[in-house]
Amino acid sequence: MRRNEEKTDQIDLLGWPAIGAIVGAFAGGISALFPDETNENDKKEKTIGNNDNAKKVMTGALTGAAIGAGIVEISAAVSRNFGDDPIKDRVIPNARAIAPSSDDRSEDSGDSYDIPTLETLAIAPSYNDRSLNNNKLLRFLNEDVRILQENRKKSKEVVNVIKDKLHRLLQEKLPNLKFEAFIYSGSSYEGVKVVNSDEFDIMIPIKIPPSWFQVDESNGIAGFSLIDKTYICGDRFDKYLEGMHFSPMAMKRQFQSIIHKFINGKADNSTYYKMTLACKGPAITIKVTKSIDSKEMCIDCVPALKIGDQLFVAKAYPQQQHDDIYSFLWRKSFSLQEKDLLNTMDGKNECRRDLLRIMKTIQLTNPQIRMLISYHLKTILFHLNEKISGGWSYHDLHKRFKDFIDDLIECTSSKHLPNYFCPSVNLLAEHLMQPLQEVSSYLQRIKRRNEYEKLID
Repeated sequence: MRRNEEKTDQIDLLGWPAIGAIVGAFAGGISALFPDETNENDKKEKTIGNNDNAKKVMTGALTGAAIGAGIVEISAAVSRNFGDDPIKDRVIPNARAIAPSSDDRSEDSGDSYDIPTLETLAIAPSYNDRSLNNNKLLRFLNEDVRILQENRKKSKEVVNVIKDKLHRLLQEKLPNLKFEAFIYSGSSYEGVKVVNSDEFDIMIPIKIPPSWFQVDESNGIAGFSLIDKTYICGDRFDKYLEGMHFSPMAMKRQFQSIIHKFINGKADNSTYYKMTLACKGPAITIKVTKSIDSKEMCIDCVPALKIGDQLFVAKAYPQQQHDDIYSFLWRKSFSLQEKDLLNTMDGKNECRRDLLRIMKTIQLTNPQIRMLISYHLKTILFHLNEKISGGWSYHDLHKRFKDFIDDLIECTSSKHLPNYFCPSVNLLAEHLMQPLQEVSSYLQRIKRRNEYEKLID
């Protein structure tokens, strides 16, 4: 197909001067055969084969050829500025910025920009790759990944109302604790939410003076710490202590009890939605059902301790037993650093976050890689961004997509994916090798056969 297009382009380039020459020569010949009858000198010298007539034919041909060449040059200039250039991808002049700079983003509006469309980017297909090009990835991004702005806005409005009421209730019920402003975290506030705007993460930080508790990282478990009371603290946190250890489970139980009353009591009497309670992992999940359309969304509330500039969440260590030291471990959180990095990594017309959106959608819809979680993909993007500092425009989207697949193959085949902010933590350590090898083999097969397009079909 491409060879035919190139052949047509060559015909066009040669054709216009040739056509111009023929037309010019014909016009010159007519002029020679039928000179101006009012000119007596021309009447006397009217002979078809004389030198003057030949000159007229030649002059007409050269003039026509020059005009034809001019048409070719004008056509090329128009193509360079307003059409697809088959040699190099180009952006339409004065196309609007796709992602705002970090200065334009508020704390809770990480995904408040539009995904680029095929109308805002003029990206020519990459003909040396028959299986994948930027147009196909952008089409997938717009048709399968994007969340409607209106749906996102309405969902966030409900979240904000519930968040404000819950914040006031916690301050009322737990006056001895100093609550800081709730922290919006997770993909909905990092600008990488996909498919549906139905999950929101809120961290509830309790500020604790560093002199009251000691952070002990000597347990040998990377990414987890013991938080032990000092004698300066007094007895205000005794209900959350077991011995000298601050218990994450005791803290979670206290919050769960208050949120349960918040849902079932009179703390919230909205007629626009109803709420139920669920728990998963470190989060206390409020399930919200909208009255107008019965759609559900989840708000994950995560209790956290803020000691100095560090955040610790009540997430249990995977191998804990109820009576051992591991049950008192708090997981160190890097949510703020991750959010800041994601919200500032893209300049204008750059595609890092949209690449992550594409990969998250594939992970959700492709059973071959569903065993991975979005945090794995986010971590791979962080490492890839550090490895490749340039070449992140939307023209490079298909190249970075392939680089992402390469890194995903590497980490699943080696069962090693270091946490970006805490490299000693291997995020794949708890996974079985066999399922990871199956993911790696599947992606290697895709790469070997150059069938990347199958991932977005």
